[in-house]
Amino acid sequence: MVSRLNHSLHMYKKISRAFPRISEAFLRISRAFLRISRAFLRISRAFHQIIKFWPIATLLLITLISRIINLEKLFYFTYDESIPAFVGRRLILWYHIPLIGGATPFGFHLGPYFYWFYAALLAVGRLNPLVWGYAATVISVFTTLLMYIVGKNFGGKKVGITAAVFWTFSYLANIYDRHLWALFWGPLTSLLVLFFLEKIISGRQKFIYLLALTIGLSIHADPSNIIFVILAVFAFAYWKVSIKKNLSILFAAIILFTLPLVAFDLRHDFANIRPTAGFIKAGANTPAIRTQKFVTNSLLFPQAATRLVYTFGDNQVAKQYSYCKNFVAEKFAATAQIFVFLSAFAILAFILWSFKNRQSLWFLVSSLLLLYFLGIQIYGTILGGDIFEHYITGLFPAFLLITAFFVSKLPKKLWLVALGIFVAANLYKLSLAQNSQGLTEKREAIEYTMRQVGDKPFSLDSLSTCWKLNGYRYLFAVYGREPVKSYVDPNFAYLYGTTPVWDHHPATVVAFVVHDYAPETQAFYQRYALLKSHQISSSKFGSIEVIVMDNSTGWFDK
Repeated sequence: MVSRLNHSLHMYKKISRAFPRISEAFLRISRAFLRISRAFLRISRAFHQIIKFWPIATLLLITLISRIINLEKLFYFTYDESIPAFVGRRLILWYHIPLIGGATPFGFHLGPYFYWFYAALLAVGRLNPLVWGYAATVISVFTTLLMYIVGKNFGGKKVGITAAVFWTFSYLANIYDRHLWALFWGPLTSLLVLFFLEKIISGRQKFIYLLALTIGLSIHADPSNIIFVILAVFAFAYWKVSIKKNLSILFAAIILFTLPLVAFDLRHDFANIRPTAGFIKAGANTPAIRTQKFVTNSLLFPQAATRLVYTFGDNQVAKQYSYCKNFVAEKFAATAQIFVFLSAFAILAFILWSFKNRQSLWFLVSSLLLLYFLGIQIYGTILGGDIFEHYITGLFPAFLLITAFFVSKLPKKLWLVALGIFVAANLYKLSLAQNSQGLTEKREAIEYTMRQVGDKPFSLDSLSTCWKLNGYRYLFAVYGREPVKSYVDPNFAYLYGTTPVWDHHPATVVAFVVHDYAPETQAFYQRYALLKSHQISSSKFGSIEVIVMDNSTGWFDK
């Protein structure tokens, strides 16, 4: 009996000693289960967020991919792109920092900030301008994101998604998004300004600093961005949001970014600002109102809005950027007039609706439209300046936001059908896009030239009516060897750094001839026949023909 009692007591002591360990083990297991459950909860929330945002995330990815596809083939590089390329090259290789930037139609130069940015990209890309295309595609992703955010903030999630779909798949937006030049920044600037103004109007005053930074810099991308200053001043006054403080910060930023130009003019006897007076005087000496120009410039707005939805006509990308009057007329003539009429009606209806609902944020979009319209009429109709579609790229988001505003009012099934038709039509158009003067053709033409001339010195000439200034001279410095003399030396020789320029043409002359998309002039064919009569070899790359010629007799200098 006593032994059993002792045994029980012994077992009780063992169990008592083991119980804390068992309890601790159970506690550890419970803690592990708690961690696992929390992890599953986080995964569940993350999955919910992915499901919530997958449409816009997918659109951002498609934006990037659709603009990278055939990037070199469709890349556009001509005279306007050569200028910042040469400036950037001189900064990278010879450490020459520019203090003025690009020239404007008024004759004066802007600040150098974007030249510095383009130069930094060239340094990353080893002077190859294709790096600008890659940078542009990345930046366009932010444009699509802002289309969604601004559309959502102004009209709801459905409007935001619709607007983002439009920007992602629009053929015209895609083509312009690949082209990193002065007017590339218009859509992004426009959306940033609308976004920051919406935040400031809602009481978040700290956004004034970002707004001031955006506007202050954007003016030095293109002078047309001064419109955003006027829009901001109007918004501050209309919504009565800390007018004095906001205006002080805004104009302080504008003055700050303009200081390099002020210093340049003070040192150079106002050499930068003086041409503007001449431009204004020239406009003042002609009739103030040009009826035909007023009509043409007014039609530009519904025409551009229509072309953003679907770009009718030719598939040659170069024509979309061209300054040549026949190609400008061609792309607008190809646009179905019924759709231009519908776009004009939609824009006017939207403006009238927004004026009846002036407390709505959409009133900002209407105000931006009217400011652009006024600016185009002053510059184009009164001052007589030439107007092109890319001058209003800052309105491209507004046009598609207005389109999204109307389309999103459709019932769900019709809305999805409309988006499906839009996406299918624009993807098909993009699949047909060509550029017979793209960077691929130019690179291959230069590589062919290098094989033909070897180590011999050569000079470079260009023959074309619309595409003579086609960016070849800079590209030779990237893909080949620099010529000792070229047709653009009077414009660019001061940017060549240590590269010498001969005063005569060597024994080998190379001509790049563009066979245009339309019949050429008689003078073109006569010159072409002369070049061919001295031909050593030739080859075609797209619409570019390379003619290597013998100049041993010096005929080219005569």
